[in-house]
Amino acid sequence: MSTQTSTSSLQGTTSTESSLLRKALLGNTVFSTLSGLLFVFDAVPIATFLGLPSPLILRILGAGLLVFAFIVYKIASANPINLKYAMGVVIGDLLWVIDSVVLIFTNLVALTTGGKWAIAIVADIVLVFAVAQYVGIQRARNLK
Repeated sequence: MSTQTSTSSLQGTTSTESSLLRKALLGNTVFSTLSGLLFVFDAVPIATFLGLPSPLILRILGAGLLVFAFIVYKIASANPINLKYAMGVVIGDLLWVIDSVVLIFTNLVALTTGGKWAIAIVADIVLVFAVAQYVGIQRARNLK
């Protein structure tokens, strides 16, 4: 049984349904920020662990993740949340997962076994965020 504290997230009020979306977006923000900082400031040991020839790609990826995290935070902070923008985050997350699968299975980059596992674990976490955000969007749409 679900209780709602308002009639519509479109009016900028809180509900059980929009709460899931907001929490998933904020969780994505935290995870992306921490990952971005780690990639920027610890790129050398991470690149070695993954089997990358240079840490530069991780630093660039880290900076991109920090920008992504800021955008996701702005989307999550809006009242009400713009569902089209939130869906853009879901699509971005799904692209991350697809790119991860390509990296793991194509050997375009000579990753270590540990590197492949690390990429797979991160992709799993990102997929959980994508699913939670998508469910949150669907719940919010049902309030319209």
